[in-house]
Amino acid sequence: MPEDQRNLFEDSEDIGVACQKALAETSKALKAFSFYPDNHPLRSQILNSAYQAVTNLVRHGSVTLIVQRGGFAIAGRQEPVESNPMTKALAQELFARELQRLTFLPELSLADLSALLSALAVSPQKIAEEGGVAGMLARNGVSAVMVNQIDVTAVFTKKTAGQSEDEAGDSGAEVLEENPAESSQTQRSVAGEGGEPGIDEILAALAAETDDERYRQLARLLLKKALPLKLEGNFDRLYVVLTRLVQQQADPARSTACREAAHTVLQQLILGEMAEHLLDHLEDVDFPDKERICRMLRLAGGDVVDAVIRRLTATGSRTARKALATALVRIGAQAQPQLLALLKDARIQVVQMAVAILGEIGNREAVKGLALTAYHPDGRVRTESIRALARVGGMEATSLLLSLVQERDEATALQAISWLGNCRNQAALDPLLRLAARRDLRGKLHALQLEALRAIGRIGDRRALGALFKLVRRRCLLGTTRRLEQKLVAIEAIAALGGDQARAFLQGYASGQGALAGPAAAALQATAQKDAGHE
Repeated sequence: MPEDQRNLFEDSEDIGVACQKALAETSKALKAFSFYPDNHPLRSQILNSAYQAVTNLVRHGSVTLIVQRGGFAIAGRQEPVESNPMTKALAQELFARELQRLTFLPELSLADLSALLSALAVSPQKIAEEGGVAGMLARNGVSAVMVNQIDVTAVFTKKTAGQSEDEAGDSGAEVLEENPAESSQTQRSVAGEGGEPGIDEILAALAAETDDERYRQLARLLLKKALPLKLEGNFDRLYVVLTRLVQQQADPARSTACREAAHTVLQQLILGEMAEHLLDHLEDVDFPDKERICRMLRLAGGDVVDAVIRRLTATGSRTARKALATALVRIGAQAQPQLLALLKDARIQVVQMAVAILGEIGNREAVKGLALTAYHPDGRVRTESIRALARVGGMEATSLLLSLVQERDEATALQAISWLGNCRNQAALDPLLRLAARRDLRGKLHALQLEALRAIGRIGDRRALGALFKLVRRRCLLGTTRRLEQKLVAIEAIAALGGDQARAFLQGYASGQGALAGPAAAALQATAQKDAGHE
């Protein structure tokens, strides 16, 4: 049956969803084939999930997928498949291996899919030496998967002469320019008269280029030229290329399209052995520019997280752990799923590190995981979890910290109060004021009330002044020693909040007599010095 007829799914509204699922699972499986050894159980599990998703996609007939810039389309359908990070990653992998179309037939077997992933897991240079993905599949007897390769060495791509926008969209994201005169002219514009352009010439052309389309094509040519450096193990030379691309990707004067093109090439060049080389530098105590390595790993995104975590959990060097943790913080939310998985690790140190990194990242989706470690049997993990929750902030994290204040464990409650103050959490102000004002004849809350008053001073919200004034003025007949200590801490909090009201209140006590006169005068002087310093 002709391809355009096989792929018309007007009667199946869920084909787009099924395709997205199949692509995402295939992307995971390709990563598993590159990361896990042959006999690893997770590799088989992920492969089976991908196979089920792909067979569900082709249950009504064969499907041809067109590799587009940053995603996929289904042949015979105008709208592209909705992209997500997984499908984009797979599209980039296929593009680097010069694939334009990928057709799955209904008779696809698990062995066929495994053979395809094994071929795709091979480096692009070796694939070229083996005659391309199509040749590798043919030698393995795979007939239920068909591929159509493209030539990425072309410097420019244009729509076929006279072809409409809709026709171009159906046939693929790009059609390579085949005009030899124009191609030769482009080569000369990069390399000068004669000879194929070198990496330095392409980098220089990229730095000077302002046209989006031309920049993208130069970026593709650079990828073609630079990939062999990774395969040869020439990582120092490749590091220079990455450094230049990082500069261009971060240049705010460049268009979004140019920065995205630089980003795509960076991701392709960093993955695999180059990432391990960068991590070697990151673990090297004497390497001077670790911040640049962190920026490169951040641009590589979630694809390098597993490698970073593997190093982090294996190293015995405190300096290396700090550098690797910083890299994960730079990567940010993309590293969060793997870090949350580490919270269940049996090693206390690993859990503590994961909690600390999640706190630095500050993504509020981590609160559910941190809610579990806040009750961890180990005190160090509990302390780190409280600190992380305070840094993350938000209503959910604040509610959890306030619930810890109600716990019977006084040490945990004190830490929760302290970190609410350290992070200037204004949502905690009213609950802390209520805690400080509670009647406590037996003194069971004394330590918590003192810490609450200190936290209120650090939060810095002057709305608390009225409640603090009331506490200082309160008369008491029982527990006078404890109450005096609370009043002294409240005076310190008033001084920390500052302002005209605070100064007038302190002046009133400083000019009088009694136990509060001296502390009020000292607090007033500290406030004056603080204000003078600000001026």
